[in-house]
Amino acid sequence: MLPQEHISVSQINMYQRCPASYYYRYVRGMIIPPKAAMTRGTAVHSGIEFNYTQKMETKKDLPLEEVKEYTAAVFEEKAEETDFEGEDKGKVKDSTISLAGLYHEEVAPTVQPEAVEKKVEVAFEGTDYTLLGYIDLIDHKKRIRDTKTTGRTPSESVIQDNLQLAAYSLMYQTITGEEESGVGLDYLVDTKNPKVVQFEAKVTEAERQRFLKIMDAVAKAIEGEHFYPNYNNFMCSQKNCGYWDICHREW
Repeated sequence: MLPQEHISVSQINMYQRCPASYYYRYVRGMIIPPKAAMTRGTAVHSGIEFNYTQKMETKKDLPLEEVKEYTAAVFEEKAEETDFEGEDKGKVKDSTISLAGLYHEEVAPTVQPEAVEKKVEVAFEGTDYTLLGYIDLIDHKKRIRDTKTTGRTPSESVIQDNLQLAAYSLMYQTITGEEESGVGLDYLVDTKNPKVVQFEAKVTEAERQRFLKIMDAVAKAIEGEHFYPNYNNFMCSQKNCGYWDICHREW
């Protein structure tokens, strides 16, 4: 059985990046403090969810300042457990509020949400685990959308063969019995002049089947306890990986 009795896209991605980091996180239960970028993303997502949850009923967006204040409050709460690694907390907070405001002004008015942070758990015949996930947003046009925060302008390649979107597509079809109209990524880019970059695509049946094969292969590797460090992983450094020290002591 898997350590969590379920698998998720985040678990799959972590195992693919470095099986040892998966081992430390999910087998030994070692939770490391989030970095500034993660706390920024969490707070921005919370602000978006705060607005959309009520918009499903009211069909109206909240006032901009109300969303900013909520985002700031979430940031302050999460900041208590964040490792800022020398980054200025105030500047990170300002950029967080700025990105939340940018989304609220440019993206939110174009979206009528049908579901927000939709929890979906899918069981598969012949396995002793489930696939667990939370779909960020399903809009009134039956499109699945996900929001990301980043410090660099992404290229369109981010939406091609995207495991997360393939998983969301599979989940959507499981709970609705029909195919979504499309998938999209809304990137909030934290550059000198913050901007929104959007990508849209259609998940193919081949991509869904590819995800299932990858999920099955990763699950079997975890069940077989195939854990080892991937020193070629671009995140493998003392700065980027919270497990770097213990990993280099044990391997």
